[in-house]
Amino acid sequence: MPSAISKEEEASALIQRAKQLSDIRVDGAPAFRLKLSFKIINEDGSVLDGAYTEDWVSEAQWRRETVFGNFRRTQVATGRKLWLLDSTMIVPEHMEDILSFSESSKFNPKLWTSNREVQDREVGGSSARCIDKKNLVPWEGRSALCFDKISGALTAEVGPLQVGSLTERACRYTDYQKFGDRIVARSYDCDDDKHLRFEARVVELAAEPATDPAFFAAPDGAKESVNCLGPVKPPAPVYSPEPTVPPGTPQGSTTRVMMSIVVSTEGKPHDVRVISTPNHDFDQASLKAVRQWRFEPATCDGERVEKDMVVMTQFTKF
Repeated sequence: MPSAISKEEEASALIQRAKQLSDIRVDGAPAFRLKLSFKIINEDGSVLDGAYTEDWVSEAQWRRETVFGNFRRTQVATGRKLWLLDSTMIVPEHMEDILSFSESSKFNPKLWTSNREVQDREVGGSSARCIDKKNLVPWEGRSALCFDKISGALTAEVGPLQVGSLTERACRYTDYQKFGDRIVARSYDCDDDKHLRFEARVVELAAEPATDPAFFAAPDGAKESVNCLGPVKPPAPVYSPEPTVPPGTPQGSTTRVMMSIVVSTEGKPHDVRVISTPNHDFDQASLKAVRQWRFEPATCDGERVEKDMVVMTQFTKF
């Protein structure tokens, strides 16, 4: 049986290998333009189409546009400054899925340094080598990264569906193709509790010369924050009281309400908004509960930063 030390070394080696293969946003990498088309599959079966465009010059200079429905998000980074402009106050569900395709934090070994195991697992009908992280508190759920046993490319991510939920979200990376000296997944899809909810496909990935600096100017009305030049460690809940079940809730029923929040550098949620609810009778109880939640703030390069995220409250009447 491999020693604990060799397991730690193998986990770090798996992440480092995947980063070398697929991370196109490293220092010194050529500029590029990336375009995605994506679909959000709602619980009622309806489909919402969208598009994502990224122009990347370096970690200190990039621009991203995300559009679906009547919502548009623009993000622009120049040096240590980051600007964010949303077209509406309500951030739609699945925004995190869209952005996770473009984030490199998954390749940070420091986020996988404790309570982890390395083992074989079947992923999409093929054998993969997976790092399983045992989170310390039940509401964080289970996390895993899985890698192709032959190429070493990342094939899947598994994580808790939302804060406060033990159900899982599983996202798969497929259809790898060559781009310069790297390989890039051109297909990405996510299941929420084994139901397909999100699909993304690369429609363009091309090397681009450095774009006019004016392209990276701050959009009018955008909110300014810090451009994180290192991996972001996301907020972690430290106190999450359950909401009060409204009177009249049927016996044996379970209701889930999803909300978008921004976690401040003090670990307090603000801009708390309901984004998905089966019954508006539960909205106020959800808002009241989540406003009381507290987090270990997100950090970047060891410094606290604000971070938006999606959370879920669950009402169960036994």
